[in-house]
Amino acid sequence: ISLLGDISLQAKEYTIKDIPMVHLQDRTRYVSNPDNILSPSAVATMDSILYALEEKTGIQTLVVAVSGIEGGDCFDFAYRLGKEMGVGQKERNNGLVILLSTDERCIQFATGYGLEGVLPDAICKRIQSQYMVDHLGKEDWDTGMVEGIRAINGYLDGSMENIDNEEAD
Repeated sequence: ISLLGDISLQAKEYTIKDIPMVHLQDRTRYVSNPDNILSPSAVATMDSILYALEEKTGIQTLVVAVSGIEGGDCFDFAYRLGKEMGVGQKERNNGLVILLSTDERCIQFATGYGLEGVLPDAICKRIQSQYMVDHLGKEDWDTGMVEGIRAINGYLDGSMENIDNEEAD
């Protein structure tokens, strides 16, 4: 027996082109949150951190929080999103995409080639495991994402040095 009758509650699966590019409407916004997974205060906190980071370093970040993605491959989706949507400065290829897909239960960082030396995969994984995964695993999306953004910002602007000298990865 279906209590909802004929109402379908299937979550939307986003394609690259479906993702709202908030930065194009307002250059102080970096968080695309079309499913309202993140609270307005978490979005505002991340927007202000990422605005300051771009002003200081030139690194442009796109954070996307959606329920589901077409194909279910978070790695591929995040990289294609950065490439097809032109995240970062073209001549420096210094964009960063951070994708949270709740249906896929994934958090994925995708860096432009110009950022790979500055923010290598090992550091991205370390930030995810130290600052994000525990919160995200409990569906505390706000804390997980804000803490991750704070850690990335601290690492990239040089104010947090303890991320890259951890013994174990």
